[in-house]
Amino acid sequence: MERQPATKDKEEKKAQRKKKKQVMELEGYRDKLIEYDNHLDTLGERNSYSKTDPGATFMRMKEDAMKNGQTKPGYNLQIGTENQFITDFRLFPNPTDTLTLIPFFHSFQYRYNRLPNICVADSGYGSEENYRFMQENGIEAFIKYNYFHKEQRPRYTPNPFHAESLHYNAQEDYYVCPMGQHMNRIGTKRDKTASGYIIESARYKAKRCEGCPLRGSCFKARGNRIIEVNHRLNQYKRQARERLLSEEGIKHRGRRCIEPEAVFGQMKYNMAYRRFRHVGEDKVTMDFAFFAIAFNIKKMCAKLIKEGKGLITVAKYMFMGLFITRYNWNIATCCQMHEEKAA
Repeated sequence: MERQPATKDKEEKKAQRKKKKQVMELEGYRDKLIEYDNHLDTLGERNSYSKTDPGATFMRMKEDAMKNGQTKPGYNLQIGTENQFITDFRLFPNPTDTLTLIPFFHSFQYRYNRLPNICVADSGYGSEENYRFMQENGIEAFIKYNYFHKEQRPRYTPNPFHAESLHYNAQEDYYVCPMGQHMNRIGTKRDKTASGYIIESARYKAKRCEGCPLRGSCFKARGNRIIEVNHRLNQYKRQARERLLSEEGIKHRGRRCIEPEAVFGQMKYNMAYRRFRHVGEDKVTMDFAFFAIAFNIKKMCAKLIKEGKGLITVAKYMFMGLFITRYNWNIATCCQMHEEKAA
């Protein structure tokens, strides 16, 4: 009888220790949850970030010494050039170029108080959202789309069973399959991109595919064939094809390889500027801004010396080029103003 209180106290202490342990575990879970929330806030819409530089995202670099697709933290640098002068630049945390074009236009408008008249870029920027933005803002787009180079090959023959090759009746809104069967519209599919843009695709369905002799070559799924067509994107592609194949388009396509690509080649190989010297998006932006200023001054001096200008004239041009107006004119514009005043 005397041992009962001791046993009761022992059970109470055991229960208290258990509750204390549970409280400590909950506190540990709470701290971890706060830590994970902070990581998600830093991550944003990205898939990864560097702990030493939260603004950088892990990307696959073009320079891969191990040849294993290793990812490294970095920024997606986008530049705009005119006659191999850097007119604008911006750093992006996402590795894809498609989502960088419209923010780059906004950056250009902020610097120069206007949008560019012409834009020349490769197929990485040829999306419906980008084409639509340029059309609505009066920008003449000489931007390739996917499979543009493939279409220009002499031996290229389109697949007659692809949706792009089928005959389309725009008045009655139906497609005709290779066997002559009508494919009527059955609905609209809407997809949302990473930037929030809504892509609408019309869906068309055939009526009788069972027993068709071309079914094995046409499609392999069960039931009747269904195709999805983005009419707006196809229209933008036709307009882009007409521009790119025109005389002006051929001229711009020929100059593109000696515009931004030449600048990147000078940066990486001739000037050994392959890595940023600072950490953090603001400091990295400052890093490249100083490099762009120095690059433009060097380019301008080399151009003037090539034209036979003296060192005194070069110094005057440099002095004029270093003025920064409230519109952030580039060095080439300042040189043009100086020439007009001298004349």
